[in-house]
Amino acid sequence: MLTIGKLRPLPQRKVIEVLEKNGVRRVKVRKHITFKKVDADGKVWTTWVPHHREVTIFVLKYVVRQTGKSREEFL
Repeated sequence: MLTIGKLRPLPQRKVIEVLEKNGVRRVKVRKHITFKKVDADGKVWTTWVPHHREVTIFVLKYVVRQTGKSREEFL
């Protein structure tokens, strides 16, 4: 049986690294850093990462949902 670890707060740089590794590009930097990706079928994925040292579990869950990436990529 496959065991999936729990999400834990991650450093902001690690979250950005995972997003950029998966082809999500930075489009805007204000209160938050906004990222976008357009799939081959034309679907646009948009998410944001706050300017904090650590990204909370709540925000990580949002990023996972908004980008369609698996939770495992953020463990």
